[in-house]
Amino acid sequence: MAYDINYCFQVMMQCIDDPQFIQTLRTFERKHCREFEEQEENKLIYTTIHNEYMQLIEMWIEGRMVQTIPGFSMESFLPELNEFIQSGAADWGDAKKVVDLLNSWADFPSFKEKMLDASKMVFFAIE
Repeated sequence: MAYDINYCFQVMMQCIDDPQFIQTLRTFERKHCREFEEQEENKLIYTTIHNEYMQLIEMWIEGRMVQTIPGFSMESFLPELNEFIQSGAADWGDAKKVVDLLNSWADFPSFKEKMLDASKMVFFAIE
């Protein structure tokens, strides 16, 4: 099945901008942030938490895609998405924003920094 990639990015953007999605991520961060310490060496638990975080994001986005796009299958969409990104077509608009966010969430050092920031916010009761 060929997908309208631009429409798919709009749906992903709607998911990413959904206040409930954002709140779910913040809740996850607050729940797990105390595991993280500001040190160079990373604990094994960090990888486990990062994997859970990525699964949560994937579940939300895939769920929104399935709800919104008739017959949507992530398995058949991913090769099309990869081709779209490789062609350079994802370098502007919603597509760029979505790709940049997905890359930042997948990047472990960025994730660790986000968790350390969340830990400080919890410690100082900011939010």
